[in-house]
Order: sequence, then C-alpha cells, then structure tokens
Amino acid sequence: METDEEVIELETTLENAGKFLPIESPVAKVGRKFWTDKQGNKLTYKEFMARWSAGIKGVTQYQQTKMQLNSTYIMLIGILCGFVITLFNLSNLWWLSIILGAAFFNTGVSALGLWQKKVALGEIEKMFNEVEEE
Repeated sequence: METDEEVIELETTLENAGKFLPIESPVAKVGRKFWTDKQGNKLTYKEFMARWSAGIKGVTQYQQTKMQLNSTYIMLIGILCGFVITLFNLSNLWWLSIILGAAFFNTGVSALGLWQKKVALGEIEKMFNEVEEE
C-alpha cells in the first residue's frame, strides 16, 4: 500500500513527464540492412523470398546430401562430447550414457549411409558434367 506522499509524488511525476514517445527497436534497423542484394539494392520481403525460393529450388541432391552429412558429423561430435561428460559422473548418469551410446551408434550408421549416397551422387554429377562439356 502506498502512502499519501508516494501517491502525490507519482502524480506530479506523471504530470511533468511530458509526451510519450515509443522506443525504436534496434532490431528493425538491423533488419532493414539485411534485405539487400549483392549489388546493394534494397529488396522488399516479397522480392527477397522470391529470390530465396528460386535459389533453394536450384539446390542439387548432391549439395543436399553434403549438407546433411556435415550436420551429421556435428551431431556425432556433440553426442560424443555428451558421452564423455557423463563418464565423469557415471554413478548418477549411467542411464544417460546408455542413451548417448545408442544415439551415437544410430547417428554413425546414418552418417555411413549419407557418405555412401554422397559418393554415388558425386559420381553421377561428375558424369553429367563430363557430358555437358562435350
């Protein structure tokens, strides 16, 4: 509960506060700088999304597989780090080490499959490039 003095102080502070101005977001300024093309021309959201979707449609299966394989390597490193950390407190986290061990094995098999797919798609893409050059 506020005292009478506090209420009077709040009223005078609000009366003398002046005009309310909204705070400008620094994120909005950063966002405006982001929407430019390589030449520095400003792009609207619609233009940017149209160019982005056209670029995504041009990604080949080989490029997708390469990206998935690189992400799988990062996941394997994370799982391995988690497994090593759980070994320091194995008496309490034994169940987590079992889960992480299985996840490492499962992700490793997935990485092996992706690597085989990358090799096969790389050979196919190499053949297409040779045919185009002739």
